[in-house]
Amino acid sequence: MDHGIVRVVNGGWLDGLTRDAVTRPDTSTILWETLYEPWDLFTKLDKGDDVTAAEPVTLLRDVCSRHDFSEKNCSVICTSPEDLFASWKTLWQCLSLSSMVLANSTFSTLDQHHDGVGNGTSREQISSALTSFGITDGTHFDGKAVLNLTYECAAASCRDTSMGECSIGQLDPGYFESQTIQWIKVYEALAPLCDGLESDINIDIAGPGVLITYITQTAMVVFAWLFFLLLKVNKFINTSTSIFTHLFRKRNPGPNLLTHRVSGLERLERTNLAHATSTFLAELHEAQCFFVVAIEIALINASSRSAIFTGAENWQSLLWNRDSVQFLAGMGAWPIILGQISLRRAELDSMYYLLLSTLALVLAGVAADTASNPDPDRIYKMFQGQNTLQECGGHPSLRTFCVEEREGLYWYVFPAGSIYAFLGLLAILWWDKIWSLCNSPTSFLKKHESLSKRQVETWEWIKWTFVKASLLAIHIAEAGALACICFGLAVIRAPLLNLLLRGETGTWSVGQLVAVLIWAPVISKYAHLAILGVEKGFRLRLSKAFDIVKRSDTRSGSGGEAISLN
Repeated sequence: MDHGIVRVVNGGWLDGLTRDAVTRPDTSTILWETLYEPWDLFTKLDKGDDVTAAEPVTLLRDVCSRHDFSEKNCSVICTSPEDLFASWKTLWQCLSLSSMVLANSTFSTLDQHHDGVGNGTSREQISSALTSFGITDGTHFDGKAVLNLTYECAAASCRDTSMGECSIGQLDPGYFESQTIQWIKVYEALAPLCDGLESDINIDIAGPGVLITYITQTAMVVFAWLFFLLLKVNKFINTSTSIFTHLFRKRNPGPNLLTHRVSGLERLERTNLAHATSTFLAELHEAQCFFVVAIEIALINASSRSAIFTGAENWQSLLWNRDSVQFLAGMGAWPIILGQISLRRAELDSMYYLLLSTLALVLAGVAADTASNPDPDRIYKMFQGQNTLQECGGHPSLRTFCVEEREGLYWYVFPAGSIYAFLGLLAILWWDKIWSLCNSPTSFLKKHESLSKRQVETWEWIKWTFVKASLLAIHIAEAGALACICFGLAVIRAPLLNLLLRGETGTWSVGQLVAVLIWAPVISKYAHLAILGVEKGFRLRLSKAFDIVKRSDTRSGSGGEAISLN
């Protein structure tokens, strides 16, 4: 239903109310949209200015709309603090209705026709909209009382200094008993309501210990990834050198810089450090998957609990916590991708590790998705019972729903889609693993021995194309995960330095100290295996019923060295 200068939309925030992806129905937005914007519209109409760029007054269809006659009407709801401040919808609706009712008595030119405002005069459009909500004339709706209740609640919210100090403008005594009300003065008095808001992130979600833990996890995975990438380069150089020597028939090419590098890499591959790093990578990947799974389950659970459960004192604090969840979900996902690719490169991947990686990545995506674009109705319910004031009808203070710094703690958060996209990579790795376990090429030929040579060649070409495309996708995903890691480390630097430079002992709680040491077992075991040797290290850990045997071949039974259990 559209009345030109008035529009009626569905009650959802995304159903026509919001004009961008950032704006939300916080206290400042509600006051701006329901008091300042209507005053600006009616002032332009009164002066005969162009109103095509002005926003119409917005009403909500499902708030006191008389569709259910058992409900209270708008006149009753809007003059009762218990109902007025029960949700953002009732506050929005009542202030918008007040602006329209007061406009009828404040502006004398609304009976005139204006261009660009639809059919009928402005007063006729206002009356039609008010009638649809059961308000036949101004005497049936006390707009002055609504403004007075809002002002009293705002004043009480400022007197409560638990979220910082603020000071709203003072109105003259008896202002709300005046015959005509310039409600723009009420807006100007309430405009500083959200100034000086104190809010912070929950250190259990993104404290200094947690951030350092994510950085440590990333550093360890990148180290292992670089190590096995170096060994892979060794094999590539060996192959290229062999082909080069064969083409030019150089039996004894002689020593040079290239051969010295290859020889050094070959020696590295046979060292105890390489064997220890293989074990380190496998155990690190398992540990980081369980770490991310546990964190994401806790964060998903926190998203459905009350605000006090997450330690949020106001909407801004809650948004910062959710930004932290969304950002750290990505920071936990990218090392898992890189770790899984490294396991494949080191020929250590298995169905078990793939299952853990898939579970961790799905939960990270769900956590990021849950944290993004929270529903305002649920946000208001999350704060019920917190920061309550009698002047606000026993509901949270208006400052509870303030968002002063809209940019957030992080200047970028990873969208859930960026995490879900890497599930495609895991699908490729699943296909590769199942293919190798089922030995598909041999099985195919045995089942289709009657195929012609051309059909077999066609199958081989299709298989070759698919394999090469999969390898390309894996390399692209690998580069993408590394780029996301570098980007995430650049983003995490500012909030980490901010927390470390505070010097407050409260930021280093018991949980933060535990978080810093969470990777100590993995690192200490790696150091133990690297210093004392893999054989001795495992001999100390295994039952006496087993023995450690060092093989001289690692490439499916030939070439290199490996550790096996008998």
